[in-house]
Amino acid sequence: MKKEFLFLSIILLFGCKNDNSIFTNHFTLNNSFEICFDELNDINFYLYHFEEESIISFQKNNDLIALDLKTGEEVFNFHIPSNKGFLYRDHLVHNQDSIFICSIINNDMYILLLNNKGEIYNKWDIGSQTHSIYNGYFFIDSDYSHPMAIINDRLYFKGSYHLKPGSKIAQKVPILISLDLHNGTIKQLGDIPFEYKQGQFYGNHQYDYSRVFNERSEMIISFPSSHNLFVYDTSGHLIKIKNCKSKFVENIEPINKEDKDQLAAIIDAYGYNAQYSDLVYDEYNNMYYRIVLHELEKNDINNKKNDVRKRNWSIMVLDSNLNIESPPKSAI
Repeated sequence: MKKEFLFLSIILLFGCKNDNSIFTNHFTLNNSFEICFDELNDINFYLYHFEEESIISFQKNNDLIALDLKTGEEVFNFHIPSNKGFLYRDHLVHNQDSIFICSIINNDMYILLLNNKGEIYNKWDIGSQTHSIYNGYFFIDSDYSHPMAIINDRLYFKGSYHLKPGSKIAQKVPILISLDLHNGTIKQLGDIPFEYKQGQFYGNHQYDYSRVFNERSEMIISFPSSHNLFVYDTSGHLIKIKNCKSKFVENIEPINKEDKDQLAAIIDAYGYNAQYSDLVYDEYNNMYYRIVLHELEKNDINNKKNDVRKRNWSIMVLDSNLNIESPPKSAI
């Protein structure tokens, strides 16, 4: 659903045909209102950012591309490092001339600072500062549900803690990492909900949460298998927990731990169970939108597996205090 939702958004934004016979591999400005990309093929919809000053940046094939949506001009376009042992995770454009990259190099986790030509200015070793957890493992990862962000000279990014199926964990399990860009130290922020610590949910449900920053630089975090929204300040202190239960999510079913095919159980739970998807912050209206995926029967009346892409979904509209907005009388 996430990919289809974003694909539709990209199509609406850039949905036009380039009549040039030569493939130019970049956006071209047709008029003052519309910018076209030659092809949407091979664009990674999970690794893109809308930056300040109308800049959009994204991955296409093995290149990082940033474009000014006002002029159509490229801010940068360079090849992602492809050295042996290098695994690219995410990027963030800063000041149009520097790029932060979240990466794994030979199983060690790093944040790299590059210039707009792809040359490395600096790098920070993240893995050496993180703590291992019992019956699980950790790595840094980001996508459009929780992209990297810079606030007051600290870089915030996602830390994924994966538990083995059914494993319990007693210690604090952070949900976000912050890097001090001055001294290179990191802080592990937040804590995953109790149900996740008990191992009721794992696989994609374990780490595929959504996070936004509001105008007060508070972090609001939404988990797929929790009705609650969790609000933290940028120091990692829990401010409040807000129940935002959808009427379409009656029960959140845990993974069937007795299923012999654990991978199939995880995929089925992620594809058919009712759950919460992306959380979106509307900074102009100071409102929030929470995407809800409705439950879908695994098999149809002919006992054939239902297509998960055809499941129903809805959008919860929340005000600035995360209260569920009532529809106008004319819509009832």
